[in-house]
Amino acid sequence: MSLPTLKSATAPADQPEHGGSPGSYDLIPIRLRVGISGHRNVSADHPSLTTEITKAIEYITQALAADSAAVKQKHIALTAVSSLAEGADRVVASEFLHRQARLEVVLPLPEAEYCKDFGSEESIAEFDRLLKKCPADRRDVVAPTGSREQAYELAGRAVVDRSDAMIVVWDGQPARGRGGTADIYAYAQRWQKPILLIRVDERTARLDTEQLPRRARGTLPLPADSLQRLYRYNSERLRDTMTSGPLLDEDEAEKETRPWPKPQERVKFIDHISGYFARADSLAKWFQKKWFLASRSLYALAPLAVLVVAAQIQFAPSHEIYAWIEFGILVLVILLLVATRRAHWHTRWLSSRYLAEQIRSLVFLGLTGIITPERSASSSGSQAVGEASWTERAAMEIWYARPRYQPPDDIGLLIEVLYEQWIKKQLDYHTTTSKTYRKRSNVMQAVAIGLFSLSAGAALLHSLGAGSRPAQPFRWWDFLAIVIPAVGGAFAGYGAQRDYARHAERSRLFASRLEDARDKLLDARNLRDVQQAALGVSRLMREEAADWYSVVHSQELELPS
Repeated sequence: MSLPTLKSATAPADQPEHGGSPGSYDLIPIRLRVGISGHRNVSADHPSLTTEITKAIEYITQALAADSAAVKQKHIALTAVSSLAEGADRVVASEFLHRQARLEVVLPLPEAEYCKDFGSEESIAEFDRLLKKCPADRRDVVAPTGSREQAYELAGRAVVDRSDAMIVVWDGQPARGRGGTADIYAYAQRWQKPILLIRVDERTARLDTEQLPRRARGTLPLPADSLQRLYRYNSERLRDTMTSGPLLDEDEAEKETRPWPKPQERVKFIDHISGYFARADSLAKWFQKKWFLASRSLYALAPLAVLVVAAQIQFAPSHEIYAWIEFGILVLVILLLVATRRAHWHTRWLSSRYLAEQIRSLVFLGLTGIITPERSASSSGSQAVGEASWTERAAMEIWYARPRYQPPDDIGLLIEVLYEQWIKKQLDYHTTTSKTYRKRSNVMQAVAIGLFSLSAGAALLHSLGAGSRPAQPFRWWDFLAIVIPAVGGAFAGYGAQRDYARHAERSRLFASRLEDARDKLLDARNLRDVQQAALGVSRLMREEAADWYSVVHSQELELPS
């Protein structure tokens, strides 16, 4: 199904997958990933199998794709995700490669160890041939486990986690071992992945048309509205004035007495993530600046209009021409509000910032050697937040395209870098933010109370007739009684719109949660402990960013009352 209303702005399949300075690349590539699972005893010459695989691929690219034209033109790269096990895995992967699709591989075991489970030299040669179709930066090996069966199960789940849809070649029988086709099929169902089931027996293969994922029509790799927002983000132009600081202070790492192993691989990985962060961070700052300027202008213009009309009524009642000034200000207010909404500065700021904060976590997770940052983050936006739903997928695209990095055996420096440059920086930021916002809240309240107190005093003096003259009774007190409440209302309204007190409390509470996460990281005794602590910190960061997004999203500009 093609959606002609979508304006595609995605990277071609052959675009280099790396970041750099904010202007050295343009687009976040998007992939339509199809996971593969199936029986080992299935071969390419199985009756009707390749025909049914073709039908399944066509259904995914035509019926399930939100922008089938972009898939056909390879702006959205069709990608097979497989462990390249013997049998169905390789047959389906080969059919994808015949269509010039990409291949991503998740191995249950290191390559040499994995080959020990293959039945012949021909099988090993076939595995090597297919693996060469997958560059090193698209391969992952699941973490070492206690058994081979557990490794196979983890690899099968990882394939499901990073896929938009699944093609499963299954005979309908229970799994013959842990991590078998039946288990992976059940796991995909549990995570509500669209599944195209090809039923096989000894005589034939048949795509189960009665269980085609019809509810997923036009949603992959993202629903059309989210895909359009990703296109728009990719189309944003960077200005020369946009700047962004580094994610990781390399100079500090180099000062350590224990040099970091594999510096070339580390720098390549960090550059990849940092480049995308720089773009998202720069755009967020740019849109935030424009939106803040617009919001402050609105709250300044509203009392200015009241001041003008009050001055005209009180001091120049016969000069109605001055009322045109008020009219002009009010028209400007309306035009500014309409322009701000049409430009979507608020939404573009929030989504860019939300993406930047997700990318920030990726660089530190990658330093620990984690394969999948978080299962829910890769499950087709299941944790998406409002208009920022596309950012979940964008972050995962950046992650899966990263240069792979293996952390050092000595975790001491790794813990220090995670603490100093990730947790501590966030702690300092939120501690400072809490104090700053609390102070601003107090100032806004004090100013508003002071102005309303002055207004009450002016109204009292007006009622008592103080300062009146026969020729010009009560003019100043009338004027102040009208103007001061308007100015006070503008201050109170802006303070309420910015919600300083609420943000101060959010930052304070989040800082206390980060302190608990810091303690878990510093108590880590091995790499697995470090990875679990890093995942916990990432989860906290993501929850905080989502909470911030939901709060600030409700603070869209309205006409000041």
